[in-house]
Amino acid sequence: MKTAFVHPSYPRGEGTGATHSASQIVSGLHERGHDVTVYCTKPPSPQWKTNTEMTFKVLDQSGYPYHSGHQLNRALRERIDEFDSYDLTHSYLMGTIPAMGDIATHTSSATVITLNAYGGVCPKNDLRYLDREPCTSNGLAKCTMCSLATSGGHDEYNSAYRSVSRLGNLKLIQEGEQKTRQIDSYHALSPHVKTTYAGFGFPPDRISVIPNILDERFCREHRSNFKEPYKLLYVGSLDTHKGVDRLIPILDLLNHRSSVAFRLTVVGDGELRSELEQEAVSRGLVSAISFTGQVPNDKLPDVFASHDLFLYPGRWDEPFGRVFLESLAAGIPVIASDVGSVAAIIGDGGRTTDGSVNGFVDSILELVDSGSLQSLSDHANQKVEDYRPDTVVPQIIELYEQSL
Repeated sequence: MKTAFVHPSYPRGEGTGATHSASQIVSGLHERGHDVTVYCTKPPSPQWKTNTEMTFKVLDQSGYPYHSGHQLNRALRERIDEFDSYDLTHSYLMGTIPAMGDIATHTSSATVITLNAYGGVCPKNDLRYLDREPCTSNGLAKCTMCSLATSGGHDEYNSAYRSVSRLGNLKLIQEGEQKTRQIDSYHALSPHVKTTYAGFGFPPDRISVIPNILDERFCREHRSNFKEPYKLLYVGSLDTHKGVDRLIPILDLLNHRSSVAFRLTVVGDGELRSELEQEAVSRGLVSAISFTGQVPNDKLPDVFASHDLFLYPGRWDEPFGRVFLESLAAGIPVIASDVGSVAAIIGDGGRTTDGSVNGFVDSILELVDSGSLQSLSDHANQKVEDYRPDTVVPQIIELYEQSL
């Protein structure tokens, strides 16, 4: 099968979870002998170009309007004749639905789009109406008001940029709504993502659920001994929708309700970092919390393997966080808000709660007091088998074959 793959960056590039997930699909296809041409949105590093046998092409996204999504759609349309030579074109970017619809209509190539978040139906990509509650419908007036009302911040330039960007996203969503049925297949990362997009009018019979692929670098022997002081871990962006404002209250309440010692490591960066650091000082928890900032991806496996519990206090319906797979692979049990399809993703490798501070503290103390952490760690190692490349890549190939 001759395949074109539209990548969020370039294979093996550092970046978002989507970048790593797309890279694993491309690598998995290439390793199995498939002819894959990668359309990169960023120029690959010289080292990558030297060490790979894959074919790549860089999409020129210069020009007006100055919006990455619109520029990318234009770049794909300008090269539309090329896609006629491929059996299938797969885009890992939801914002490309308009151009992918044109590729489906004007070429013989089958088309697949990955739904890895909510950017295909929400300009903010999170389906959190006014950043307060889940959203189940969209529209010009509603989305415009929500996008503008939640674009504020201390930096006026960034606020204005965010507003313009979201309005540009809304235009792409409206264009894409006219072409959803022209796409042959959709790849949803979880049952919740499929249900959500079906609720917004995407054809459910064309949406296949295939999970993220495990990065096997995270398969490390668990090194903590599940003994006091218990080491809690959070990895991710420090933003409101991730619920990170709950982390320090969780640690504080643990200290008040238990004589057992707990420590917290916070890996990542974001708009709430300074507030979290100030809160740690005001609550007298500086010695019990470590803010590491961003950690290179190749060093993260050791970070996971050296902790006792991974906490995810998120508010939004997480599409499919790679951090859950990374935790399971390193044998660190997960306690997470019961959002999206998290419960199904982690299985018996963790627990879900109602997302409240009390709910997290109750779950943590229950597991610690009952001595259940080692058992959950063992279950995590078993559950992660569902996400290995040898399990997931064949599902991607089957989806391609069904789309032809």
